[in-house]
Amino acid sequence: MFRFNVSRRQSTRRFAVGLLLLLLAPNALRAATLDVTVDGIEGWAQDNVLAALTIYQERSRTDLPAPRIRRLHAAAVEEIRTALQPFGYYRPTIDTALDFDQAEERWNARYTVDPGPVVRIASIDVNLTGDGATDPTFRALVDRFPIGRGDPMNQAMYEQGKSRIQSQATERGYFDLRLTRHEVRLDLEAYRAEIYLDIETGARYRFGEITIEQDLLDPELIERYVRIGPGTPYSTQALLDIQNALTASNYFSEINIDADPQHAIDRAIPVSIRLTRRPQNKYSFGAGYGTDTGPRAKIGWERYYLNPQGHHTRVEARGSSIERSLTAGYFIPIRNPQTDQLAFTGGFEETETDTAISNTRRLAASRTTARGRLLETFSLTHQLDKFEISGQSGTTTLVLPGVNWTYYWGDNRIYTRSGARAVLDVRGAAETFGSDVSMRQARFQSRAIFPVASAGRLIARMEVGRTNIKDFTQLPASLRFFAGGDQSVRGYAYNTLGPLDAQGKVIGGPELLVGSIEYEHPLSSKWSAAIFFDEGNALNNFADPLKKGAGIGVRWRTPIGQIRVDVAEALSEPGRPRRFHLSIGPDL
Repeated sequence: MFRFNVSRRQSTRRFAVGLLLLLLAPNALRAATLDVTVDGIEGWAQDNVLAALTIYQERSRTDLPAPRIRRLHAAAVEEIRTALQPFGYYRPTIDTALDFDQAEERWNARYTVDPGPVVRIASIDVNLTGDGATDPTFRALVDRFPIGRGDPMNQAMYEQGKSRIQSQATERGYFDLRLTRHEVRLDLEAYRAEIYLDIETGARYRFGEITIEQDLLDPELIERYVRIGPGTPYSTQALLDIQNALTASNYFSEINIDADPQHAIDRAIPVSIRLTRRPQNKYSFGAGYGTDTGPRAKIGWERYYLNPQGHHTRVEARGSSIERSLTAGYFIPIRNPQTDQLAFTGGFEETETDTAISNTRRLAASRTTARGRLLETFSLTHQLDKFEISGQSGTTTLVLPGVNWTYYWGDNRIYTRSGARAVLDVRGAAETFGSDVSMRQARFQSRAIFPVASAGRLIARMEVGRTNIKDFTQLPASLRFFAGGDQSVRGYAYNTLGPLDAQGKVIGGPELLVGSIEYEHPLSSKWSAAIFFDEGNALNNFADPLKKGAGIGVRWRTPIGQIRVDVAEALSEPGRPRRFHLSIGPDL
């Protein structure tokens, strides 16, 4: 048996020596702050290196002893090498340095990386078999595979390409899709890569039996919202379209759609739709302010379903400092109930501006149908106008058949990065068909928004109108053209531009021409600045001079649209007076 004896004096001496060494060498065990820098790479490669670098991930810890820091530093080179490989860098040169700042008690770890040459793809072979081989959507994904011959061997892009194909398979009903071969061959001696990807899509699933549970509407009407049937090829987008259509109908508070591929029988997926009716009545109230209208408010009542055929009604009252109106409508869905309807409306509108006083009573019937992105509305309106302009008053009865075409496309109606809206309205009246005067009128309005650089926008606006009538004085104020205001030529008050009478008062014109160009530059995610130039006027003929306005503004983005605050100069007026403009609403 071995014995090891240490006297008390020896033990005390050794403890004192150890304590002295610890105090004299704080670097050995004492914790300190840590700075880590990586130079020479950027982008995704740098992000991946930093994510893989343990010493970088632990840099914020305050309890790292010196031995731990040295071990992490020693492991860093291999971590950096491994993190660069998914981006095709297999021959990096890595210089490292680790030192301790005694005065600041701070470790500094530095890594300078030269990634070296990148491995490039010598060949890529993507083969598609099964029903999806003739599906244009799949063919497009293969043709637009994120990487190709000659590109750097980027593992993330390769995985992204596979993921897109697999996601598309799920969305389009190829639930049996398999990657029978997905191989990347690396030849580090020749420094090249080869990709082999074989995709077997299998057969496309289809919709099977469709059951709809609801106790509100005629089944025939519901089927026009559910635009699929047994045997229709499966599509997630088709189910989303049904969900959106039923939600937008305002008939239902809950829409539950169940189409689980695991319940498929012979690749036919049963679809179950359960609908819960919403409260029959809806009441609404809104308030706002605009420099054209001043304070304004509206109240409304809607009754969504009057019968199993989906008929509904709406009543709305509006009021502002220049306008008061009351309208009521009865609406009948037809053909495609999402867009097509018959409407019977009536109401009155009283308007009093700096240029005219108008009292209009209307009864109208219209039919709206969709032709792709184009909405087409045919209408017949009986209109009684009492008006006063420049001290002259009149009363006119008109029977106005008309047609309206509205075209829209865009990424978002509320805040649009790229899109356009165009409206052409044509109407007329004839004395031989119950009108006091014969007239024809056409009006075209358009607004287009184009992206500029990463977040800027260019907004162009145009409005053109023309009226043919023998005696212009018989044309009611509601059908005359005026210009000026927030949505017209800024720098001028609402409806204060147009032809003048002998006393110099604006009486409106038979023609209209307005154009605007605006650039909007982002300041933050919610705020932007704008600069604009407007030109236009209401005219007796298109050869008459136009009025010009220009200015600057700020924009604040909200869920209901932008709040636009502008200061504009009336460039065509002596002294270039300035005018404040405020408007709120969606872009298109």
